[in-house]
Amino acid sequence: MQLDPKFYSFDELLQKRLFEIPEYQRAYSWTTKQRKDLFNDIEKLYNYEDYKEGRTHFMATVVCHDKDKVEEYETDIYRVLDIVDGQQRITTLIILLKALHMKLTELNNPKYRRTIMNLDEILVKDEDNRLILIQANHDSSLALRDYLTDGRHPSGSRVTTHATKNLKKAFEECESFVEEWNNKYNLLDLLILLKSKLYFILHIIDDEGAVYTVFEVLNSRGLEVDWLDKCKSILMGIAFEKLKGKSANFNGNLEWLHKYWSQIYKAIGITNLNGGEIVKFTATLFHPDKKNKPLKEEDAIEFFKSICTRNPEKVVDVSKWILDVATELKEIFTNPRIEAVSQISHARLAAIAIKLSEHIDEVQREMLLDQWERVTFRIFGLFQKDSRYKVGEYTRLSNFIMGIKDLTKKVIDENYRFKKAMEEFIKISEDFSMKQMIKELNEKDCYNSWGKELRYFFYHYEEYLAKNKGYHFPVRTWESIWSASANETIEHVYPQNESAAWKGKVIKRKEFHANRLGNLMILPRKLNSKIKNNGFNDKKIEYAHSEMLSTKEILNYNDWDIRTIEKRTFNLLEWASVRWENILKEEYMKVCK
Repeated sequence: MQLDPKFYSFDELLQKRLFEIPEYQRAYSWTTKQRKDLFNDIEKLYNYEDYKEGRTHFMATVVCHDKDKVEEYETDIYRVLDIVDGQQRITTLIILLKALHMKLTELNNPKYRRTIMNLDEILVKDEDNRLILIQANHDSSLALRDYLTDGRHPSGSRVTTHATKNLKKAFEECESFVEEWNNKYNLLDLLILLKSKLYFILHIIDDEGAVYTVFEVLNSRGLEVDWLDKCKSILMGIAFEKLKGKSANFNGNLEWLHKYWSQIYKAIGITNLNGGEIVKFTATLFHPDKKNKPLKEEDAIEFFKSICTRNPEKVVDVSKWILDVATELKEIFTNPRIEAVSQISHARLAAIAIKLSEHIDEVQREMLLDQWERVTFRIFGLFQKDSRYKVGEYTRLSNFIMGIKDLTKKVIDENYRFKKAMEEFIKISEDFSMKQMIKELNEKDCYNSWGKELRYFFYHYEEYLAKNKGYHFPVRTWESIWSASANETIEHVYPQNESAAWKGKVIKRKEFHANRLGNLMILPRKLNSKIKNNGFNDKKIEYAHSEMLSTKEILNYNDWDIRTIEKRTFNLLEWASVRWENILKEEYMKVCK
């Protein structure tokens, strides 16, 4: 492979080129921090004493794949390149160019007319908005395209993925930076700086296999690269090095690799998944040996390399494993109902193992997930243990549930893995008796120590009331509750700030009783903000407008004082001691084949 790197200013980099981000690459993921660092670099460069004497700033190395594709408009021919490395910085700078273009247009100064026309030609090459300077991936709402053509921000209904949220934030912050610059300096100086003072090293490579080799080499020099991106590059590199020209299935394998990685990055674009966790979890779950804790990222990648070096065809299998784990992680992080039991990393690992295991049927899977929730909430919710607790137990159980090591072994009892997993969950929870839970939570400040846990608690209480009393479960009300923050939905019946209407109801330890479980409830945000610290009878009038089943219980009380709070606290804890007890053996044995 012979490289021919070019040293270009940003303006030179953009000339006669159109950029695309392939679907099998990460979506736009820069945050405010990275953009602020970029803005600071730009302003710092401008303020150097020798700036006007020719000082420049090296920005990054950009690696592009030349697919031998061109686009024509009138007499101009544009080379279409896939950006493989450097897309975050390039995308942000192009957004900054558009923000500058919009500000110059807004000022409506005749002296800017030629500059505005020049920027128009850089950002959008044709009148039909067909040839946009850069096309984003995983951008189903076309947010970047709309911004570069018309300066439009995506509306609330279109901001449905994490990638779109990142782009919307980038639009806002780039416009704010341009506005601040205009207040302090000359706008044309900013344009000159962007186009002529920022420099890049550009690698254009026509062999896709060589692209990943270059990416790996360039990003092995201490630069911060997401572990998932590094993993993909290594796997793709192995595929091209070991299979191209040597395997009749190479084109088919490459098609699957592109498909799988496109879906992986799509999952990440929907929510803010951690690439390192995806890599660690995948390697840990598919490793043939039981582990006492999840593998580190570098060990996970070495595991994948060892598999695929021995059998290059495995790059497709490994990519599929990664997709499976990323998909399940996405499902976990986008499900607000289980947020209180998905905060602990090794608990998430166990949930994914249950979801992906081929050794249990669907009925057993549902029961195991129920048991996982019970035990996890007991330990990390009711007893408030931190993320260092039971790491080994959860990790070993996750490996056992997946059962990779003995996939080829014949198991006499086909229910063995399910029954053993249920027993292991019970063992993990043995140190956390429900009797002790009642004692601890009866004296606990459940408002300041809980949040997500409190909503999870009352959600299940709502389910219980609906089933036990034949009520209709208020699905839409709970959807609105999940969409708000925890603090916006937690109501204190006896208010935190006592009003005249509450004088004498609670004499001693007012803050303690205000934050006890029995004094708390969950309400939709609008209703909660309306009630504030009204008297109990006035609150009951507002409570009556709620569809919440637990709220209907409050309406049955004639008064609200310390005795009421103590009674409700006891009743709720008694219920909890049954709800989060382990599933009885006679119950889980019923689902065995």
